[in-house]
Amino acid sequence: LAVTSRLLAPFAPFFSDWLHRALTGTSVHLASFVRDETHTDSELEHHMAAIRALAGLGHAARDVADARVRQPLSMLQCVVPADAAGAAELAPLLASELNVKLVQFVTSTDALITLEGKPNFRVLGKKFGGSTPQVAAAASALSDEQLRVLAGGGSITIVVADEPREITPDDVTIVRRASGAAVVQEDGGFGVALDPTISPELRAEGLSREIVSRVQRLRRDASLAVSDRIQLAIAGDAEIELVAREYSAHIAGEVLATTVLVGRNAGSPFHEGTVDDSWSARQDGDVDGRAVRIALRKDGT
Repeated sequence: LAVTSRLLAPFAPFFSDWLHRALTGTSVHLASFVRDETHTDSELEHHMAAIRALAGLGHAARDVADARVRQPLSMLQCVVPADAAGAAELAPLLASELNVKLVQFVTSTDALITLEGKPNFRVLGKKFGGSTPQVAAAASALSDEQLRVLAGGGSITIVVADEPREITPDDVTIVRRASGAAVVQEDGGFGVALDPTISPELRAEGLSREIVSRVQRLRRDASLAVSDRIQLAIAGDAEIELVAREYSAHIAGEVLATTVLVGRNAGSPFHEGTVDDSWSARQDGDVDGRAVRIALRKDGT
């Protein structure tokens, strides 16, 4: 609060001075503007940097899976370098950022991906000459264990035509493929595996978040104040209305609605034959390809 009062001082000189005096006993206008760096938690900052790296990979995985951030997903598995193992304590932050229900930290991505080796003929040709086709065929058949040695920067020895041949990482291009349905992203010792499977429960929650987003935009377009309470009406197909009813309390809490009318029953502005100009803010659109109608008005109670 003391730092905040100093930041406010140029814009709110009287209030910030009162607050700073109450906190420190001195005027904010005589205080140093430089933050004291002696209390920096370097370990926490290091772990937070790891979480940021994982978040970047997680967003990349969502892009590959074509899963928008408002759609909750079930699980994210993470791998971090040994010196960042403490980042697991910040897993709730990562889960919130990526909108996943569970974040697990695992020791290796070996169980998350499979490796495929493709011979680098340009390098092999210079190195093995006439034996290149045979060496290339053997390189294409390398075991998963051998490929992991190459992926880690090591070299292996294989026998071709009864002769030992040394294979280095430059000789083989290693392609990483996700095991199962998970989407895997890796970079610099960090790795994530995102489960893109959307269950009916996750889909319903995702639709509710999309409805909230549409209502918030309509509030803004209607020039309502942030604190204004509203009455809300939602209509759509069977799935949209089922979600709106199931998540009505959540939707109401997010958009400050005192009432949520779902469907086209009497009292709804979407009831056939109803003409009520008080529902002046209306929007017809779609949520995940499904038609939805939204109307709201400021609550006068």
